[in-house]
Amino acid sequence: MTTIEHLYESELAAIFAELDQLRRSVFQRLLLSVGISLVVVVVVAVLSVGCLAVPALIIAGGVVWWLNHKPLAAYQAQFKERVVGRLVGFLDPTWRYDPHQGIGEAEFRGSRIWDTQIDRYACEDLIVGAVGATAFRCSEVHAEYKTRRTDSEGNDTTEWHTIMRGVFFIGDFNKAFSGQTFVKPDVAQGMLGGIGQALQGLTASLSHHGAELVKLEDPEFERLFVVYGTDQIEARYILSTSLMRRLIEFRQAVGKDVWLSFVDSRMVLAISQSRDLFEPPPVWRSAPMDLEDARAYLRDVALARSVIEELNLNLRIWSKQA
Repeated sequence: MTTIEHLYESELAAIFAELDQLRRSVFQRLLLSVGISLVVVVVVAVLSVGCLAVPALIIAGGVVWWLNHKPLAAYQAQFKERVVGRLVGFLDPTWRYDPHQGIGEAEFRGSRIWDTQIDRYACEDLIVGAVGATAFRCSEVHAEYKTRRTDSEGNDTTEWHTIMRGVFFIGDFNKAFSGQTFVKPDVAQGMLGGIGQALQGLTASLSHHGAELVKLEDPEFERLFVVYGTDQIEARYILSTSLMRRLIEFRQAVGKDVWLSFVDSRMVLAISQSRDLFEPPPVWRSAPMDLEDARAYLRDVALARSVIEELNLNLRIWSKQA
């Protein structure tokens, strides 16, 4: 079996070298355009006694963007096609990767994890495949809502707030759930104790119609998660002792907030992530990519497989299949 070390030596090292040359040329172009623009702004500011400095700076910024956005996009596109695409195929040649597609807003809403109105939604880096009997799709998503406020002088301000940013994973199964089960990070009880637990019950009635707070017998699990369900018996059946233990270990391993829902015939898992997973190194990075970079990108690409294997989703405990 080919290892990541062999793949690096046979293919990725040469690709990394070519991409580093492209990165250097893009960075040099960026530096040159910024330098020329700053000189122009300074000259305009001096000749106009500063009154045109701000407009000149805005125009210069627009020119810098116009001159560099296509080379930067080309650098990103080559990286995703030649590196991320190759790593996806390395993990499983039957998997499909599309950097321009993602889990759509309708499916994001269909998870019913968040009932917040979505005012802006973006997705990219779709991976589609199967691990054993579990078909999956995953991508990066960024869902936001906006608020508006007016200050004392009547000026309107729009603020954007993140609902969820990170990896959105959908595991498709043949067995449909009769109810709906939701697992969320437990913030309220961790901060407010008994009062927080009461608030959780109220949140269930307001956010998930027909759902109730589900109390489980694992104190460590309940410190990390809060569970709502429309079917108490099914929720406890899905969240078996072994699955709760795997969720605890998975949450500790990723070190990020995790949400799950079991609705219809799908399990949805969302992992909060503040960084983009499949992006090339910034153009100002001084060192070329190496084997450690290849390993890091492979870990990101392998996240879907890790979810299935670490949570043991192929066991199908909720469909009563051994």
